[in-house]
Amino acid sequence: MDTLKRDHRKDIVLAHIVEAYVSSASPVSSKIVAERMGGNVSSATIRNVMSELEYQGLIEQPHTSAGRVPTNAGYRHYVAMKTEKVSYRKREAERLAQEYSLRIETIKEVIEKTTFLISRELHNAGIMMWPGVDNLYLKHLELVKVRSEMVLAVLVTMTNTVKNHLIRLDGEISSEGLGKVSRYINENHSKRPVSEISDSIRETMLSEPGVRGEERGIALTALKVLDGIVKENSDNEIYWGGIDNFMDEPEFSDIGVIRRVFHVFSDRKKELADILTRDLSGGDIKVYIGDECGVEMLKDCSIVTCGYFVRGKAAGRMGVVGPTRMDYDRALRTVSCLSSLISAKLEEIDG
Repeated sequence: MDTLKRDHRKDIVLAHIVEAYVSSASPVSSKIVAERMGGNVSSATIRNVMSELEYQGLIEQPHTSAGRVPTNAGYRHYVAMKTEKVSYRKREAERLAQEYSLRIETIKEVIEKTTFLISRELHNAGIMMWPGVDNLYLKHLELVKVRSEMVLAVLVTMTNTVKNHLIRLDGEISSEGLGKVSRYINENHSKRPVSEISDSIRETMLSEPGVRGEERGIALTALKVLDGIVKENSDNEIYWGGIDNFMDEPEFSDIGVIRRVFHVFSDRKKELADILTRDLSGGDIKVYIGDECGVEMLKDCSIVTCGYFVRGKAAGRMGVVGPTRMDYDRALRTVSCLSSLISAKLEEIDG
């Protein structure tokens, strides 16, 4: 058998081991693989292939039984095979699309629905970050003086989402001055993305250097406020649902393991945010297996994430957290499909 055929057969056997183990949570024997392959390959041949896979560190024997289980390296190899051709099934996509009905009219409802669907479809925990405010269209901005240099910016987007931001200015400004700044923004830049407003003000100041005095001061303060809003919003809020699904996984029967995972969700969500923001600028699917998560308390987990967009610009990421024995094939399809659906829905409600 030439090398190409041998490698192809190893990939097929590994895929069957991963999928059988995901389904049963029990070590997979050569007999089970032979049955899954329709009896066209002998158990003896499969045992030889499994020996090669074990030598390569892609599977291992957990104890003296004849069965093998995938290693994290095995999962990684399997995921690499699957991500080359991620495609969701038409019927599956249509079913999920129906979930985003016209009754969903706010970003909060989109986030709640998405985390629920990930949890329901994959029986793991769904996570999603709130879209960056710089991608959303401004409806109205109100500035309220808190103390000397501190200002409360009350931002209302076209989706009627209200976000409050505490901004520190370079110097003290009167309530009357803040009123002029908010009017400057609302009258000249409403119904535009926040990031675009900042760019427009900068461009105006560069193209019209003759602008001086109060007008320039108002523009500079407006820019400081908008930049402050975007900067404060960089630590995106994380929403999740379905962490109770972990209780059904045999890997988490150890109270120490489940306690570590729950601790991340309850007290250390910034670490989840950091994982999601690693690839914020792109929309590609990313898979972190075990130690690849970069969080010690999640070393027994895998995370599959995918970006979503608002008017073609990366706005956030969403995904699923589960055990390393995750149904990666279905997870890849599901997050890819939901990414497209929520991108369209967010554009619709923020239009």
